[in-house]
Amino acid sequence: MKKIIILNWVLKIFIGILLLAIPINECLRYNLSNEARTLMYKDSLFGHFSPYIMLVRIAIVLFALFNIQKGLQAFIKEGFFNVKSSDRFKKSGYLLLFISLFGIIISLLVMYHSPEEQTLSDIIMYLLLLAIGIGLLAFSDVIKKGNTIETENNLTI
Repeated sequence: MKKIIILNWVLKIFIGILLLAIPINECLRYNLSNEARTLMYKDSLFGHFSPYIMLVRIAIVLFALFNIQKGLQAFIKEGFFNVKSSDRFKKSGYLLLFISLFGIIISLLVMYHSPEEQTLSDIIMYLLLLAIGIGLLAFSDVIKKGNTIETENNLTI
């Protein structure tokens, strides 16, 4: 249980850092001149909408991390097998699956405009995120099945 408590606090700190980084990034981008912004996003797939697409992607990852943290918090308060944790991990798994598939598609679309090493490292990172999402979905099923078994076991006693 100690490791789950530590992981819960690490996620809280990481979410806090991300929440602070988003407005700082927006302020820095706002201070750029129009020419610098145009030059920065000229080769991007989404053009001037790229920072907004990135903001949406970060928000989805942030929401997934928040759900994971709340699922761990439910572990701490209600024990290992509970419906809240299962639902939270399932939401996070689907969100991470969405982000990873979206990232892989974008990496493949801009493959000819970026170096091979960059495309390969991006795809590997998104495949890892895909594996984490699938792992969270499987973990959610294990928790749900454990909750069912625990409930049946408590009824027979």
